[in-house]
Amino acid sequence: MPLLKISALLLVLIGLGFAVAFGTGTLRLVTAGYPPALWPASAPFETVPGTPQPIPRRPMPIELDDRGMELFEASGGRALLVMHDDQLALETYQERIGPGTRMNSYSLVKSLVGALILRAHAEGKIGSLEDPVGMYLHGIGSDAFQMRPLRSFLTMRSGLELEADGSDKQGRLRQVNPLGNLARLHAHGLSGIEERLAVAKGNEDRFSYQNVNTAVLRQVLFNVYRQPVHNLLAEKIWQPAGAGDAFWLRHPESGDVTAYCCLYATARDWARVGSYLMKNGTPRKSFLPEGLWSDYFDRGLSGKELAGDVYGLHVRHNVLDRQGEDLQGPFTYMMGQGGQIVYMMPEKNLVVVRFGKRHALLHSTLYSVWNSLSAPET
Repeated sequence: MPLLKISALLLVLIGLGFAVAFGTGTLRLVTAGYPPALWPASAPFETVPGTPQPIPRRPMPIELDDRGMELFEASGGRALLVMHDDQLALETYQERIGPGTRMNSYSLVKSLVGALILRAHAEGKIGSLEDPVGMYLHGIGSDAFQMRPLRSFLTMRSGLELEADGSDKQGRLRQVNPLGNLARLHAHGLSGIEERLAVAKGNEDRFSYQNVNTAVLRQVLFNVYRQPVHNLLAEKIWQPAGAGDAFWLRHPESGDVTAYCCLYATARDWARVGSYLMKNGTPRKSFLPEGLWSDYFDRGLSGKELAGDVYGLHVRHNVLDRQGEDLQGPFTYMMGQGGQIVYMMPEKNLVVVRFGKRHALLHSTLYSVWNSLSAPET
């Protein structure tokens, strides 16, 4: 075929692709770009209304030690907060960022969607985490999808493979194919990919980090409560934790929030929420029954199991076991793209919130924080 005809055919195919993308709304994702790291952002959002409460402060705030500051600066740190013994003990920000700056959670918010599923189970809205998802999502996806247990979506072992790479890589949406599954999900929500909800044969129980799992859980929450999920987050977690107003990215076509990404809130609000979950609610009202809370924090795992890093019920787990360090034991953490982290150590009454441009060393950050807390006052 002559080169001129090949070029013309390619132009036609490209034109058709963009026409389809425009018609389905996915072109908006490409032209608008990925939501930025800092608020404000030009995209549709839902407000998560808060009831901000003051955070008790340590009488003598501490400073991050030299190693901690080195890690913070080398990774493009934006904020580092430490809550210890129910007090704000340390607060460090990058220049031009402060307590009122709302930052993009990226995938941190997935862990809150997982916690809401456990709350729905505790309230009897969900009978069992072993129930097939089809009990709560009727008439969508393949027969095999309908039979997958809810727990498999919480643990990212559902067998769904809508994204080519199941890892949480930096900038996946920046390079999104406007006709691909992720773009369709991002533009339309779950309704945009219903016909593609099929279990990959042989992969039913293999871990694969897929945003669609959280999108499925969001739809389950809506179906059992008949309430928008951003309102559920406000009612069940955000307001009881004493957090302030936040803004959650919305699918431009469906109007649902993007359950797997992009809640803009302050680092202080994440510290409040991390403390609320770590302490299992308030003395007056628990967030979860003790057994479910223990499952969320995976307290049944051994140190050897935790050392391999475990993805649990939409939250991650690891262990501190470095010789010569005073801080030892298991920790649970939420993580978002670029190393946005909320660490929780119930046994130490410790919550650490870290926001930044790039991943910081996971364990070393905690060691430096603890060493800073333990340093003699000058």
